[in-house]
Formats: sequence, structure tokens, C-alpha cells
Amino acid sequence: MLNDARRLLVISYHFRADGVVGGLRWAGVTKYLARLGWQVAVLTAAPPAPGDDADGVHVERCPRFWTLNDCYRLLVRADQRGRTLPPQSSSPTRASQPGLWRQLRKELAAVLALPDDSRGWSFRAAVHARALLRRFQPEVVVSTGPPHAAHLVAGLALLGKRARWFTDLRDPWAGPIPPWCESHLLYATRTGRAVIPRLERLVFQAADGVIVNTPPLAHALAAKYPDVAVACIPNGVDLEHLPSRARDPFPGLAIASVGTLYGHRDFGPVLRGLRAFLQRHPQAAQDGVKLRVAGRAESPHRRALEEQVASLGLNEHVEVLGQLPRTQALALMSRSHLGVVLAQDQVLSIPAKLYEPVALGIPTLVVAEQGSAAALEGRRLGASVVEPQDAEGVARLLEQVWRREVRTPFQPRVPVAYEAIAPLVDQLLTGTPRPGATS
Repeated sequence: MLNDARRLLVISYHFRADGVVGGLRWAGVTKYLARLGWQVAVLTAAPPAPGDDADGVHVERCPRFWTLNDCYRLLVRADQRGRTLPPQSSSPTRASQPGLWRQLRKELAAVLALPDDSRGWSFRAAVHARALLRRFQPEVVVSTGPPHAAHLVAGLALLGKRARWFTDLRDPWAGPIPPWCESHLLYATRTGRAVIPRLERLVFQAADGVIVNTPPLAHALAAKYPDVAVACIPNGVDLEHLPSRARDPFPGLAIASVGTLYGHRDFGPVLRGLRAFLQRHPQAAQDGVKLRVAGRAESPHRRALEEQVASLGLNEHVEVLGQLPRTQALALMSRSHLGVVLAQDQVLSIPAKLYEPVALGIPTLVVAEQGSAAALEGRRLGASVVEPQDAEGVARLLEQVWRREVRTPFQPRVPVAYEAIAPLVDQLLTGTPRPGATS
């Protein structure tokens, strides 16, 4: 397995075709690092996929096992289903017990869930990684999260080893935490708030450098850890895995949104802008206007979307498709005239789905607060950015796209391909970042 090539080991819970967008970043980077002369191995929990080693990257699987926390969740759900009668007593002492019990149960759940959702994989992966280190002898190891337990896997595996180690954060770990994440199981408990920052500090002090994918997060971590080398490597897209822009676009004005609906992501401003556009231009409605929404949606968000569509009378103009295979989702976007990316309250992170419509040459709308990482990146790429409450801005953009006043084919202002990003990673991994640098 050894030769004179530079050797890199990537530890990532998600990878490539496991259906999670987080697995695409290092799938793209490693593919083009291999073409630059690197010998690359990846350790992941993702299920096997056809042609795993086709890109010159050796992939090893370490599946996740069930844990006590999985059993605990099943018991809690069974207990909740079995509770049909109200408590028999309303005395102050007994009334306080359910609240105390709920808090204790949350703390217990946090203990069982630490370090994160990859529990059941972490320690097994650390043992597997140590064996892989002996066989592969990499010069550099990169651990990427979330789940951020991948960094603990790397730290345990590298005890007594000499390889350089970089931690890659696709989203913040200990913070700053976005408001919608504060109710998360771990971050909402004393256990999580006590343990997670200590784990982050321990990992950062042991690693040779930290990689992030947005400048705001890079600056926040550099200020928090002035003695840690922080570098920013943006996300991108693998152009070889994208379809060509379709020659048979959907009729009328076709709008597409592909991505997970969670947190504070809200279609409200897009729907209100669409309603205003249709009222001003009834001819557009006759020609056909359709917003197609694809991707997984958490239950409250799906209900909110359905209620908003009904209240605005947009049922015939909005189609909710649910989660689609990646090839179908890309085909949907390639046939559309406008791509929509929701990024409300994502101050330090950027939806990875931003890069696909941009790379396909499709005009792109980003709904995000001015000054946020998503807004800054959207403008850097040449997309249109509107504030979360700016329905009028959405309506104006829809008019421009309908009248074909937006450049077509759309071209990003900067490269978004992993083929162009990989040389930046190559330079980082072969050099020594300056402490505190935020390139």
C-alpha cells in the first residue's frame, strides 16, 4: 500500500454517497488531491457505494453499532405512547416532580448521547484508525465533522504517532451556536455545555491546525483560540458529478429549492414574494409558475410550509416533492430558471447546496441576513441576496428572471469547483500554517 506519494488519511463519519451533504466536501477534495499525487485513504461509517475506489481514493468502512442511547430513545418513545391518563394528584410537591424528572431525563439523555450522534462508532473507529495508521503510515490526518466525534477518533488513534493532524469543521462545534441550535439535546443541558467546550479545546490544542469553510467562523475561532492555526477552505462542488444545464427547462417560470428544511429556515418570504409577483403579472401565472421544493423537511417545518402555501392561495404554484435521490435533485435544479437557498440565522455557516445552482449556471437567490456567512458567500459567487423579511426583494428578482433580465447563462465570479479548491488544500497540508492565520 506504500509508495513515495504523499499520504493522507481522512476520518469522516459521512462520505460521498451516504445521502448526507456533509459527505461531499472531502469526497470532492480527496478526488482531486489524488490527481495531484496524493495517496488517500478514508475511514467512514457510510455504507458501501459502487465504485468506492474509482477516484483513486481507498475507502474503509467501520459501521456504527447500536448504543444504550438508542435503546433509551426507544424506551422513552414507548413510555410516551403509553401515557394516556393525567397525574392523579396536583399537590405542589408532586407537581414539581414531573419538571424535575424531565430535567434529569434530559441530563441522562445528554450523558448517553455524548459526544454526539456518532456514538456507537467513535471508539470502534479509533481502534480501526490505529490499525490503518500502522498499515498506511500517512504523513497527514484530517478529521472532519459534524459529527465532531471524528476529531476524538483521530486524537485517540494518533496517540504516540507523528503524523500531522488537521481538524475540519463544516459547522461550529462548541460555538458560537446559532439560536435555533440552543434547544438541541446536548447544547440545552448542563452536561453538554460543560463537556463540549472542553472537548473542543482539548482537540484544538492537540491538533496542528483547524480548517473551517467560512471566513466568519475562521475569525471567531482565531479570536477564541489565538494560539491555534486556523485556515479557511471554502466548500465547492465536483463539476464532473453535475449534469449539464438542461436543454428542456420546465415551462413558464420554474423555481427550485433543494435542501434540508430545519432550524430557522423558512419559505415565508419566498412565498410572499411569489404571491406579490403573481398578482402583478397574471400573464406569468397563465404561462406557468411553479416553485418545486425537494429535500428532507422536519415535521414542524413541513407543516408550516403547507399552511403558508394554503393561506396564500399558492397550492397550484408550489409542489413539495420530499427527499429525492441526488441525481434527480440535480436534474430538477438543472431544468429550473432560479435556484433558492434558505440560510436564515446561519451567521457562521453556509448551506452546501448554494454551490450547485451556481455551478450549473442558474441564477440563485439566497435568503439570509446581511453580514452572515451565507450572504457574504452568496455575493462573492454572484448570487442575489435578500433579507429574511424582504418579500418585495424576492418579487423584484422573480420579475427580472421572468423577463430574462438576469444574465444567462449565469457565471459565478469565483471558481467553485473542487478541482480549483484542492490545490489550496494541498498547499495547506504540505506547509505549516502561521498561528492565528485566517486565510
